[in-house]
Amino acid sequence: MRFLLTLLLLGTMAFSQFGKVAVTVDDRLLRESERQKISSIRDEVNRFFSGRIWDEQFQGLKIPLNISIVFQGVAQKGGMETFHAQVLIADGMDIRYFDKSLQFYYNPGTSIQFDPVIFDPLGSFLSFYAYAVLAGWMDTYDFYGGNHAYGQAREIALRGMASDYPKGWSTRVQLLKEVTGNKGLREGRFAYYVAMDLFDQGKPDDALNEFNLMMEGLETVFGQFPTGRTLYFLDANREKLVHRLNVLGQDDILKRLSEMDPAHKEKYLRGLRNN
Repeated sequence: MRFLLTLLLLGTMAFSQFGKVAVTVDDRLLRESERQKISSIRDEVNRFFSGRIWDEQFQGLKIPLNISIVFQGVAQKGGMETFHAQVLIADGMDIRYFDKSLQFYYNPGTSIQFDPVIFDPLGSFLSFYAYAVLAGWMDTYDFYGGNHAYGQAREIALRGMASDYPKGWSTRVQLLKEVTGNKGLREGRFAYYVAMDLFDQGKPDDALNEFNLMMEGLETVFGQFPTGRTLYFLDANREKLVHRLNVLGQDDILKRLSEMDPAHKEKYLRGLRNN
């Protein structure tokens, strides 16, 4: 049960927030000498996420991460060799970030570091997305529970904008503004997880109240915001959502979802025919 799990998480003091971290590297655009310099980056990125406690309250989450790093080339900056890459970071569910503007230097044989005060192009970049992903998960346990982590990410981004490596950081500040300001999706996601927990506890009426709150949030998104991240959410949870609403006999909600998500309309309406 999600509320019980929250209590267990708050009392856990020995587990990292991130679980299995799968890192893939595409270095085909680099020269052989450049490939050698970043040959350890896969293991270092894995170690960076797995070996740190990012928030003292929400420990033991074991968030899975899939990270794809595609190198675009190398340039000189201030006499230092800097790598340029695009990065996709996802949790395998509905949190997905694609960043086209990573610029960093890399010293083989040294570990990637993050300091909350001293800016490091790669360590700060990875920390920014660590907090962004973590915030998305925290939002599903507490109402706006990710606010603090989003704030941490924003502080990193502001330091990045003022650093010697400002490329991409203004875009990341804007990204946070869009994600945190999309209250409909944040509230809808939270209501969904509460509803699922209540359903599993055998409290269908309470669950239905939360599903209705979920719909209010999602319909706000479709009326005012870009829908990409909301569709990620529906993609990750569609099967379970349709099943629960079918059991509850919620034909109206299923029809409204089919209008929001027309590419999968048949899946929502098929549930109606099974009643």
